[in-house]
Amino acid sequence: MVTPDLRTILATSAYKTATYSFVLPLRAAAVLAEATPAAEEHLTEIGRHLGLAYQLQDDLLSVFGDAEAHGKDPFSDLREGKETAIIAYARMTGHWPSIELRFGTPELSEPDAADMRDRLRECGAEDFVRGLVQEQLTAASTVLAEAETEGTLSTAAARTILQLASRIEGRSE
Repeated sequence: MVTPDLRTILATSAYKTATYSFVLPLRAAAVLAEATPAAEEHLTEIGRHLGLAYQLQDDLLSVFGDAEAHGKDPFSDLREGKETAIIAYARMTGHWPSIELRFGTPELSEPDAADMRDRLRECGAEDFVRGLVQEQLTAASTVLAEAETEGTLSTAAARTILQLASRIEGRSE
C-alpha cells in the first residue's frame, strides 16, 4: 500500500468534505439567489477553505478532543489507521517509529492510544494541524473580504459566512 503524503491527504479532504459540505451548498445558495458568476466563484473558493478547515478540525477532535464533548471514540482514527494530516506530519518526524508500532491496531488499548496521542502532540502534529486550520480560515476571510469589497457578496452574506467560520474554529464537538 502506498502511504499518502500531506498534499494528497489535504487534496482528498478538499474534494470530499469541502465539496459536499461547503462548496455545493454555497453554490446552490448563489444559484437560488441568482447571484453573479463572480459571487459563485468567490463562494466556491470560500467553501473550499472552510470545508478543509472543518475536516482538519474534525481530525484534531478525533485524536485530541474531549470525548465527552463530541461523543465519539477519541481514538477511533488511530485504531482505524486513518491517514490524516496529523499522521502525515508525524510520519516526517523522529517520533514516527514509536507511533507506527500501534497505528491502525483495532484492539488499541486506552493507555496505548493515550500514549500515541501524547507522542503526536510531542512531535508537533497537533500544533501543525491547528496552524493549517488557521491558514484555511484566514484564506476564507481574505476571499470573503475581497468579495465584499468588489460587491459580489453583501455585508449580510459575509457576516453569515464569518459566523460559520467562527463555529469551525471553536468547534469542540
